[in-house]
Amino acid sequence: MIKRLAFFGDDLIQLELPDKTRIVKPPEPLAPLPDYREAVRSALREPVGSPPLHQMLDGNSRVTIAFDDAALPLPLMRRDIRGQAIETICEELYSLGLSRNQIKLICAIGLHRKLNHRELEHLVGKKVWTEFGPARIVNHDAEDPISLVHLGHTEEGYEVEVNRALVDSDLVIYVNISWSSMNGGWKSYLVGLGTYNTIRAHHNPRTLMEGGTIMDPSSDFHRILSSQGRVLARHARLLSVETVLNNRIWSPLGQRFLSLDREALPLPFRLSRRLPQSIKSLFSASLRSHYAPVAVYSGNPDDVHKITLKTLFKQQNVVLEDQSDLLVLSLPNISPYSVFSRINPLLALNTSLGYVFNLHLGKPAVKPGGVLVLLQPFIPGFHRQHHPSYIEFYRNVLKNTKNPLEIEEKFEEDFARREEYIHKYRNRYAYHGVHPFYVWYWCCPAFKHLGRILVVGAKDERVLQRLGLEGAGSLNEALRMAADTLGEDFSITHLSMPPIFAARYDG
Repeated sequence: MIKRLAFFGDDLIQLELPDKTRIVKPPEPLAPLPDYREAVRSALREPVGSPPLHQMLDGNSRVTIAFDDAALPLPLMRRDIRGQAIETICEELYSLGLSRNQIKLICAIGLHRKLNHRELEHLVGKKVWTEFGPARIVNHDAEDPISLVHLGHTEEGYEVEVNRALVDSDLVIYVNISWSSMNGGWKSYLVGLGTYNTIRAHHNPRTLMEGGTIMDPSSDFHRILSSQGRVLARHARLLSVETVLNNRIWSPLGQRFLSLDREALPLPFRLSRRLPQSIKSLFSASLRSHYAPVAVYSGNPDDVHKITLKTLFKQQNVVLEDQSDLLVLSLPNISPYSVFSRINPLLALNTSLGYVFNLHLGKPAVKPGGVLVLLQPFIPGFHRQHHPSYIEFYRNVLKNTKNPLEIEEKFEEDFARREEYIHKYRNRYAYHGVHPFYVWYWCCPAFKHLGRILVVGAKDERVLQRLGLEGAGSLNEALRMAADTLGEDFSITHLSMPPIFAARYDG
């Protein structure tokens, strides 16, 4: 047997895998930049496919600095680089004669929940918050008619409706962290600063299930975003600042206890099994990452993102020669949509099937019709303030049907337009009413591709039934159940995450 440490919700456990298991690990961390702020400054002065700042602005210009929300990277960074980038950008703007009152900052939440002052300060840093917040640091509001503008349609008929600051500003500088190949590029603007009318063009079952993985830049998802981006580019002057992080997730001290390359389970995790779930969840939520920037580029969104992806692929891509019959995943209770909040069954499913399963270029790590064995507790319950529409989606929509096309047709428009959910999104720090639909759609390529999904360690069998999953009492039992589908001589791959990486097939 192969013994391997793995995260299981808020615990660290030891897996015993068959000897034939292929263990796939992330690449080694790339070397960090020696001086990130100086690298940002250099990128601004030598942008790609765009004039330098001093040729784009004068003393009367109005500038909007948009930045990614807290969804990425995961876990939250101990000292978020967004603030360092924004500080440097402001210094460059001041050197050109602009004043504080000519600069506005927007957190590009899209249809995510708005961040409160404490959460915004974590992203931008104390210095930026003291200088600009809260009067000049705002959340994007995808339901505020005053702050939105409709720019028309793409050649294919997709709507383009975005934050008005994109067209009213003399320059929009977008500060992005490209943590996966799904992020950055036109997605920053069209999703982060878009509306339901814009986002529904690519966040829908047909695009996600039939158009290639969301991580592939050539997928329909990104093709539609690019088409919308061409419309936006005719109306707005944009400068992207994209940063690539390495995958050194933990501090040296954290590495001693949280590294999956250890041979034995650390004593704190052997003891923590007896702690109440609430205590373990609090500990997990307090963890901070130590990712470091390895590259930063600025310039035209299209040109910059191509370069960004080349560097990102060096850090994240792992070449696999073939697909396996069975894939084993054991993951932490972490989600882009549980930051400053809590995990729930839909988010746990989304992390596993919506994101990790889709972390590939070309083909997933498991064959069509193969089996996924997922170790995940699927803790019941929802954050009632942050995820109100999730509760109704889970209780009523999934009770009625799990078919994504039926869900889209019967329920999506009601959740998206309902005044109750719009009010909570705008005023009560809730995710937009339509957001649980996208969380579910993200998982549907995995449901379509896999023949069977077996879950080990779920706290409540009723959760699995609601999500359409099968339970297994142990990993060994799951492997025996898989043999009923695959036969005895099946191949196994285990993706050892975190940190994340993407599988790539050259053949």
